Amino acid sequence: MAENIAPLCKALSTNEHFSKKDGDIKMSTTGSYRIARVYLSKQYLSFTYGELCNLAYIMYMIQNQLAFYTAAMPDVIAYINTAHDSVTFAEPPSTANKSVN
Repeated sequence: MAENIAPLCKALSTNEHFSKKDGDIKMSTTGSYRIARVYLSKQYLSFTYGELCNLAYIMYMIQNQLAFYTAAMPDVIAYINTAHDSVTFAEPPSTANKSVN
């Protein structure tokens, strides 16, 4: 869904038609009112251009946070396993990813 928000924003700004469906999620413009709708099955949310641009920015931040989380996961699992097996504090290795946000 995140990769379709930018093209939907562009379509709203130029008053062009846009429609994309992926499984139960559908995104489309609604005509000359410059409103976008995001459907999940038969329910939908309506967004104005400004709201959709804010959503695009938020999705960008979420994707970055998810990338940091995914990169740090092996270090976290290794630390947890070491700490779980120990009765004393286990210092994380110096090579561990420090970019956990």
